[in-house]
Amino acid sequence: MDRRRYDDDDEERPPEDLTAWLAAGLRRVEALAWRRWNFTLDDATKWRRAGVPEALLAAQWQAAAVRPDTVRGWLDAKIGPGEAIRWHEFGYDLETAREHAKRGESPDTVFQRRYRGGQAGITTRAASAAASVMHDGIQRFMRSGVSHEVMRGYLETHWFDDEAIAWAKEGIHAHDAHLWQEIGLVAVEAGELRKADQTPATVIRDWWRAGIPFDEVAEWIGAGLSVEETLAQRASGVTVEQAAALRALRRGGAL
Repeated sequence: MDRRRYDDDDEERPPEDLTAWLAAGLRRVEALAWRRWNFTLDDATKWRRAGVPEALLAAQWQAAAVRPDTVRGWLDAKIGPGEAIRWHEFGYDLETAREHAKRGESPDTVFQRRYRGGQAGITTRAASAAASVMHDGIQRFMRSGVSHEVMRGYLETHWFDDEAIAWAKEGIHAHDAHLWQEIGLVAVEAGELRKADQTPATVIRDWWRAGIPFDEVAEWIGAGLSVEETLAQRASGVTVEQAAALRALRRGGAL
């Protein structure tokens, strides 16, 4: 599926066809919002039929592991997406959440009571604090403008910090981000390679075949050199320390 967004500022890229979206009864601004979160028209239709009219709300529901065919139960229980995320973080399903919600109990209250008393109180506070960090991280992701397709992997692996958002903003999926990190690259460097259609696997393969020591690869790449350029520079006497210095300069100038 073509993932280009309607609000893409690239003037050389032709605009996407809105006909199908408009024919389905969506206004242009609504179509933009749904595609901004990388929902297909079929996805959007299912969510709208399920009573979720806005793309951001649908993305939040999905972060709570709720689908269009299950969201009605949460709505009937008068539980919104933010609270549903919280119940999901604490490991409670809809049935349990509904019963507690009927009694006016919040996810935090139920979780704390579950581990009440003595040492468990300390554990509860730590767990509650961790859950709060998780919730805040999810909300930051929601506001970051990262596509839902990319964001999903970070939410599933509970990686929500600023570093995760930096990787996600480069359009890099969570599993690839970890591989790039193993090579020693930072998000913006890996983003350059991704735009050049490079993957962690191809980078490791190409540099290994060239005989470049693994510990040096990140420095040469960070200096902006290809495999061929690196081989030429090393042959002329340029050292990895010099490459590291160039890399630091490039990173200091945001590449």
